Amino acid sequence: MIDMDIIIKALVLYFIAFAESRHWGKLGLWIRSVALVFLILLDPFKITTATDNASADILNRVNALYYSSKGQDEIVVVLINDDYLNNNGLSWPLSYVQQAGLFKRILSYEPKGLFVDLLYTHDRSARGDSPEPLANIFNRYSSRVPIYLPRVNNSALSGSNFFSSTDPVIVQWDGYDSYYPSQIDSLSTPAFALYSQYCNGDSQCSIPEAPPPIALQWGMELSSAQYSLTNNASCMSEQYTLTIMSQILLSEVFWKFVPEWRQRCAYSTTLPPDYLSATKSEDKKILKDLLKDKFVMVGALIQGARDEVYSPVHGKVAGVYFHAMALDNLITYKEQYFRPAPTVLGSIDLADITDCLLFLLVFMWREKVAERQSESKTIGASDKRFIAVSAIILVVLLLAVVIVFSYLLNFEPINWVAQLTLILSIFAVKIRLFTPLKTSITYLKGLTKEKIV
Repeated sequence: MIDMDIIIKALVLYFIAFAESRHWGKLGLWIRSVALVFLILLDPFKITTATDNASADILNRVNALYYSSKGQDEIVVVLINDDYLNNNGLSWPLSYVQQAGLFKRILSYEPKGLFVDLLYTHDRSARGDSPEPLANIFNRYSSRVPIYLPRVNNSALSGSNFFSSTDPVIVQWDGYDSYYPSQIDSLSTPAFALYSQYCNGDSQCSIPEAPPPIALQWGMELSSAQYSLTNNASCMSEQYTLTIMSQILLSEVFWKFVPEWRQRCAYSTTLPPDYLSATKSEDKKILKDLLKDKFVMVGALIQGARDEVYSPVHGKVAGVYFHAMALDNLITYKEQYFRPAPTVLGSIDLADITDCLLFLLVFMWREKVAERQSESKTIGASDKRFIAVSAIILVVLLLAVVIVFSYLLNFEPINWVAQLTLILSIFAVKIRLFTPLKTSITYLKGLTKEKIV
């Protein structure tokens, strides 16, 4: 069986090499330009994909420094982890009785909404673990607190009344890469379902028809409440913005030598489940302030059954934070949240078209520079000025396009990493940045000869 991917790669490379080997003037230029466009759009070597992801991730890390805390104040995550199991002599999965006790304590504080990021697929009644106690808790509080449970196909509990008092949401999907969709098969995702609850009674807050998926923006700075809930010694301490930006830049450029920049603690306020067992009045008051009229999301991160997603700011985090951050984006940005660029033709979107146009512009500049260099054996002062000024213009244009895409249109950024790398590489080679060094060496050699004489 012939691999079509290999054929495409070979054809594109042969096409470029053939065009470069012939001196066809303007025709050769057009052939190479077409080959370049195909190379970008088809992406046979996954270079475009890699630099696209890098462009989005780096900008996400920079945006994290300025991310608003508006949504952070509305969301609390209760994370069931190995520490909680070990401290309480529990095993995973928690029994339905144990879960009933946990959710009863949460719901008693009357949050604005509850999302449970756990899959209920098995009826364990035969082993003495009936789901009835948990179902009773959901039934008791559902009239006061909307409760959202993941819809599970072919669940053994589907025929019972287990899900009768809860609202279904979908937590598993394909074809969206790192984006967060609004709904799948007419069923809302958790963040959009909770945001609809958030918008109740607010005329300035609504979900548009057929909302596009969210290109998640992650926050960095911890909430003030977090410092009283957990030990944050391993978290990134507050620093000057310029200091953090320099750390991001260094870790991206010198990634083999500089430790990767990451905020090691989750952005969303995280409540350890142990705190829910508080009996003192002052502790209960803290819990009430923390949970009442807030959106509570319960998830798990257990060794051997890890539900994790990738965050460009934090690295791997529990899957529940993916939903929490999506809701945070909706509360923070409302309808102006970041999204992928609109599709133009098939899988080609507006960002792809813009990338092609900018690459072609840089490519034409490269050809013009090469043409001026071929006309003379040395690069004169006027040529250097042309190269420097045109390079600066291209960088400014690139910056302007990034600002328009990301901060005016709220689209994911264009592939600015590849664009900037290409501009700087051509600039560095053609203007001969090492000329001053060569001049210095020649001067030193001259001094040495004079001393010998």
